[in-house]
Amino acid sequence: MMTKDDILLLKTKLLPPGAEAVIDFLAARHSQLESTNIVLENVPLLIIGRHGMIARLPLNGRIKKVSQAEEILPALQAYFNSASSTDKLFVFINLPELPIPPEVQQVLSEVEARAMRREEIRMKIDRALDERNREAFDRAVKELEELMREEDSTVGPAPSAT
Repeated sequence: MMTKDDILLLKTKLLPPGAEAVIDFLAARHSQLESTNIVLENVPLLIIGRHGMIARLPLNGRIKKVSQAEEILPALQAYFNSASSTDKLFVFINLPELPIPPEVQQVLSEVEARAMRREEIRMKIDRALDERNREAFDRAVKELEELMREEDSTVGPAPSAT
């Protein structure tokens, strides 16, 4: 079974045209989906790739193959309307991750480093309190205040909501 979160996570990838509606439809039927790492034969199958989708579904006693985005959702609806609750749809996903520009990656790294530094300082404050060390506490608080001022100056003022 695929979890609903696994299915919705697909929206963070580069989807082919028409795939969002298909993914939303599948999210409601996640208990009838099975993820596969290989393309299977002779089973109900949906393949989602970067450049399109293909569904092979048993409909009206024969396997129907559809590859046009506007045909896939109605075919999936027909399949699930005729399928029993124990029937599975196998899903093969071949999608790249969204590329993160280097500038965004740099900002994310800086934010992560500041968050780690802030946590280290808070741990120093906790240790100083546990040890009842007033000097270490004062130094750590000043260090935290300085870090907060640096963060405020790099982030800048919040945009006004006018």
